[in-house]
Formats: sequence, structure tokens, C-alpha cells
Amino acid sequence: MTVQKHSFQPITTTQHMDAAMHYIATQAAKLEQAVLGKGLPVDTVCFFAQSAAEYDFLLAAVKKHGPISKFTHGATTYVDCDLTIDGHHITILGVRQPDPARPWIGYGDYPAAHYKRLLIDQSSNPFAHEITSGRGQSLLELRHPDFDVLGYVAAAEEHH
Repeated sequence: MTVQKHSFQPITTTQHMDAAMHYIATQAAKLEQAVLGKGLPVDTVCFFAQSAAEYDFLLAAVKKHGPISKFTHGATTYVDCDLTIDGHHITILGVRQPDPARPWIGYGDYPAAHYKRLLIDQSSNPFAHEITSGRGQSLLELRHPDFDVLGYVAAAEEHH
């Protein structure tokens, strides 16, 4: 992945946050289409903060969108929300504390009704790997060098 600087970085204003949310949602949808070709919906947008100042701003801004979600864990805070971003119904918004090992802008989640079948179908896909989340949930991570966002496919029945 080539780390690029975007006009909305650092994310320390509402306008930059809105631009970054739209970017993550649309790029996550494009990532999923490029890697899986399935057209799964994006329902989560999470920012990877790149500095303490960016994290402080994003944490306060994310919390304005709803109550803390049961998905909050470790270095990531999530809120339950009800947003529409570029046609995607976003129900979880989050921010992760700065981590030099995570240079991406953020990620999107995709609930999948047939998660186990998808795992079998994608077992030889070099851009899709099963991982275990910080909550202990099995996810299919989508990572492609042409994208500066990540994607995570989750079993729909476990996602909400």
C-alpha cells in the first residue's frame, strides 16, 4: 500500500471528518468490489487516527453521533449511529487510537449472510485473510496494495 496524504488530513475539523467518512465508505465499497466482487453493503466506518491531536478530535466528534457501542474494545471506540454516507447505511462509527503499524485512513465493515461460504470461496484469494478481531470475532480482512483503507467481512448474525 502506498500511503498518500489527502486534503482532509489531519482530521481535526468537522469538514475534514465528513470528507474522510465519505472517502472511507466509498473506498471500502470499491475495495470489497475489487477483492471479492460481491457488492456487500458497508455498515461501519472507522478512522485510524494518525496523531494524538487527530485522535482527540475524532473521539469527541464520533461520540456526538450516538451512544457507545457494545463493539468498543481495546484501542477502538465505537458508537451506534444512524447515518447515510454515499448510499451506505452506517450503523457503527468508530475511531482507533494512533498506531504506527496502521497507516491506513480507516476501514469499513461488511455484514455477510453467508460468511462461512465466503471463507471457503476466498481461501486462495491473496487479498482476503481470516483474522480474529480484538473482540474475538472471526473476520475476513480485505487488504489490497491499491487501497489506503481496509475492509472486514463479518457474519451478519454476529455483527449486530
